[in-house]
Amino acid sequence: MRKFIPILGLVLTILWMLLIFYFSSKTSNEVDAEKIGLLRFVVNIFHGDKFNTYSELKKQQILNDYSFYLSKTAHFIEYGILCFFCYLMLIHLKKYRINYIISLVICIFYAISDEYHQTFSSGRTPRVEDVIIDSMGALTMLVIIELIMTIVFIVKVGKKHD
Repeated sequence: MRKFIPILGLVLTILWMLLIFYFSSKTSNEVDAEKIGLLRFVVNIFHGDKFNTYSELKKQQILNDYSFYLSKTAHFIEYGILCFFCYLMLIHLKKYRINYIISLVICIFYAISDEYHQTFSSGRTPRVEDVIIDSMGALTMLVIIELIMTIVFIVKVGKKHD
């Protein structure tokens, strides 16, 4: 079982990177078209039927705000997931927490390459803020992993793990 986890992590990492690559290949019009359905869902949760009573200007402002936060949340989550898969791939490298460091470095470099890749898609531009958000998603995942590992170890053994 122990040998299976890194292989699974490698496969999931590669598949997730391909999915991120696919999404960054889309034009801005394609991305906007895909966001509309999700935006309507989110707006309906927070505003319900009241949304239809708002002025067009207020509706557009709300949609712009939610669109921004939805996009940044997607960046954060997708790189958190990527970092988890990288961690699984490197789970056997425990000395000095090198698996954490390498996982984070892979995610940061992939975020940079992803932003560069977007320059080849119509209407898309690279943003340093997206690389920072991606990196924070990856780092947050590592903190969550460490917290879970510590809790599991404390429950099992009764002390903090190394």
